[in-house]
Amino acid sequence: MRGLSFIVGGELYAVDVTLVQKVARKLAVTPVPSAPFEVVGIANLKGRVVTVLSLSRILGTQLPCDEDRYINTIVFKSSSGREDQMGLAVEKPGNLIDIEVDDIKPPPITAGAEGNFCITGVTEVGEMFYRIIDIESIRRKFTPGGDTVTGNSSFGGTDND
Repeated sequence: MRGLSFIVGGELYAVDVTLVQKVARKLAVTPVPSAPFEVVGIANLKGRVVTVLSLSRILGTQLPCDEDRYINTIVFKSSSGREDQMGLAVEKPGNLIDIEVDDIKPPPITAGAEGNFCITGVTEVGEMFYRIIDIESIRRKFTPGGDTVTGNSSFGGTDND
């Protein structure tokens, strides 16, 4: 698997590069009133609205870069023909790395770590340790109609229509 590495909270993460549309450095993000804590805001990327989520907030930490208006963002391709796009705010985008699928181990069990739902595995590449992020689990939890169990959407609550 080819991965894109990035840094959040001083830690290394990676995501399957085939899911990435663009790495946008210093993307202008506009806050959205009443949005859930994990939503940094929205951005315009070539005429399409991108909901920018903070991985540090999802994982349970908040970093100073979350408060900046211009944020390094990894923008992901839309899934299943949907029009909405999602991006993750990161401290620093990294490099492309080769990840041996057989070397990916299950993540350690951490009691009470709600944000760990999106970490599907851990691996070492060279001397570096990476946490593998499952973008689809984040998309299901934080996009409209995404999480059928909790009813979470990108702007919170349940859809009562």
